[in-house]
Order: sequence, then structure tokens, then C-alpha cells
Amino acid sequence: MSHQHVPQPVGWKVLVKPIEPQTQTEGGVYLPDESRDAEEYLVSHGHIIAMGEMAYHERNTGSSWKGSWPRVEDHVTFGKYAGQKIIANGEKLLILNDDEITSIIPSGCEVTNHA
Repeated sequence: MSHQHVPQPVGWKVLVKPIEPQTQTEGGVYLPDESRDAEEYLVSHGHIIAMGEMAYHERNTGSSWKGSWPRVEDHVTFGKYAGQKIIANGEKLLILNDDEITSIIPSGCEVTNHA
């Protein structure tokens, strides 16, 4: 997906592309739509594709927050029920407040959903 054709978050909002649920098992068995739909509700990680200009900045002063904060393209976690779910150009996306991102997932770390 081209990042120029997605909604641009404003303020302190962050646009995330959630990880899509698996369509088949490791053994090659295709999962039914009902199973994938159920798993979709458990997804709580994805990739940041855009951020508002005030994301990770003080609301009153505009100064940057201290510490290490996510950037565009980072793989991150968020609360299971966090954010606003939207579909843009056929892609499922999530608009979150910057403080709803709970961690940055380092490269090589495998994350799965836990019920």
C-alpha cells in the first residue's frame, strides 16, 4: 500500500496497519473465514504507517517527549480494544492515540496473539 493514499493522522494520532491473521496453519490447512474473523479481534500489533505532527510531543508546548518513541514503519503493540478501526482503499487500518502504543517490537522478535 502506498502511504500517500491513506488517511493522514492529525494531532497526536498514529495510523497503524494491523498484522493480518493467518489464512492457513503451519501444516497447510486453510482456516475458515469464521476462524480468521475471530482471530482478527485478537490482533494487537502492527506497523506504523503514518503519524500526526504532534505525536510524541507535549500537548501544551509542542516539545518532543523525552525517551525512545516509535517511528513510522516500526512494528508496535497496542491494546486489543484500542483505536478507531477504518478501511481505506480496501485495507484495514487503525487510528490510535500516540499513548495507546504499548511497545516497539524489535526486528527478529516473533509476536503472536494470546487469547
